[in-house]
Parts: sequence; C-alpha cells; structure tokens
Amino acid sequence: IDGVKSAVWDEYTQILTLKYSVFKKYAWDNVQMKIASVGNDTEKYRADDVVYQKLPDCCHYLRTKY
Repeated sequence: IDGVKSAVWDEYTQILTLKYSVFKKYAWDNVQMKIASVGNDTEKYRADDVVYQKLPDCCHYLRTKY
C-alpha cells in the first residue's frame, strides 16, 4: 500500500505494527480498509461477514459488535 514502509505482525500479541510515511496521511486508513477487505476487523472497519467466514478456521476470532 502506497506510503507503508514496513509492517510487522506479532503472532503472540496479535498486534500489527506499521511504519508509514507522514507525507501519505491516508496510508493508515488504506491499510485498515485493505485488512477489512480480506476478512479481518480493524479499529475502524468491520470485515464483511461472508469474507470473514471464508477465512481458515485457525484465523477466526471472537468478533465484537459494531
């Protein structure tokens, strides 16, 4: 995604750490939209239920209601 310099997923804490250009102020929002589009909820966007259900069972988690 344009503006993202690096992304590191911590399997144990389940936290994604991003480094992105301060000059691309929409990079963070674009990352969250992309993550939701492939089936995972973010702080800002909820993944479509159909897409979420297509994830492997190991990738399912307790989802909160928005």
